[in-house]
Amino acid sequence: MSAVARTSRQVVFLTVDELRIESIPVPEPGPDDVLVRVAMVGICATDLHLLAGHIGDPFPLVPGHEFVGEVAALGERAAQTRGLAAGDRVAVEMLLPCRSCPRCREGRYNLCERDDMASGLPRGRQYGVNIPRTEAPGLWGGYAEYLHAPAEAIIHRLPEGIAWERAVLVEPLAVAHRAIARGRVTVGDRVVVIGPGPVGILIAAAARAAGAGQVVMVGTRAERLALATEFGADATVDARRSEDVAADVRAAFDGASADVVIEAAGIAAAQQDAVRLVRRGGRVVLAGACGAAVPITLQADEDLLTREPDILPSFLSAGGFEPAIALLARPEMPFERLVTHRFALDEVAEAFDVIRRRDGGVLKAVLEPGRTASPDHASPENDENKENR
Repeated sequence: MSAVARTSRQVVFLTVDELRIESIPVPEPGPDDVLVRVAMVGICATDLHLLAGHIGDPFPLVPGHEFVGEVAALGERAAQTRGLAAGDRVAVEMLLPCRSCPRCREGRYNLCERDDMASGLPRGRQYGVNIPRTEAPGLWGGYAEYLHAPAEAIIHRLPEGIAWERAVLVEPLAVAHRAIARGRVTVGDRVVVIGPGPVGILIAAAARAAGAGQVVMVGTRAERLALATEFGADATVDARRSEDVAADVRAAFDGASADVVIEAAGIAAAQQDAVRLVRRGGRVVLAGACGAAVPITLQADEDLLTREPDILPSFLSAGGFEPAIALLARPEMPFERLVTHRFALDEVAEAFDVIRRRDGGVLKAVLEPGRTASPDHASPENDENKENR
């Protein structure tokens, strides 16, 4: 167990399309606080939307909400109430719920009223998304060596033996489990998943774990569709090659339509397709974030009134961490294969470029804050190396 450093290096989104590596003091944790040393953090499409200015104005922001690590230090009360000790491997949920508003009391803490920026509150409650770095102590994102977890943080101990490459998927897998719960997926259901990105593939895995009878993945990238078959998909439909996606889905279900369609592509066209692929009276889950004010077009009678689908948005990961951790602990699925690229903090600009260009078959890229950058990779520490695109 290494000593706690006096400062934490972190990636800071200064403003739209501008980032830099900076350092910040690491305070002693208060009685109820936990200080987490970040081992690995996933790069989410949301992070790129944030940098592009598509999601509000949270600047300056330390991004990163898909993080796992180990307890570096903690207060005395936190140790007693949480049953944690220095060195424990943990995952921290991205939302800091107030636990007292009506939505939190309902168990829908992903809709915590303290996180509703429309209410005029000065900041939100989501790690790496809407808590500005200017809010003390400034350790509010996973693109960093250390992270601050106050009393309201929801912390889960990770089982020993889970590699970080599996553990880092806990937050997107929790998102997948919430989508499955919202869609009320049960034994024997015919499930379609649209979008074979990391979350879509994890939704297929969660659907299979929930007992789905058949799972069909719809997408446009052949290599990802093939990978989905290792994570619970019985069949795939390449929307680029298909002349009639709906007919191909029915063929995969032996002539039947889907009971549940879960959209994870994050584009309006996929959300519209989801409503049109489900059977009459079926359930549609919209889990993909489009990253901007994007309208969708549905026919009031043909798509909705005469077909009565339940349309169920699924936001964040409330209630999903426990089943996600349990599934990651099972050996059946090769979750670590989803992590295709690993970068140091100093290589964050390069990582974003790889994702934007879709280089090297990138599926899930992660940052390792404790890793040393390769000598030939320039650091964005100084102003001349800021990202300005």
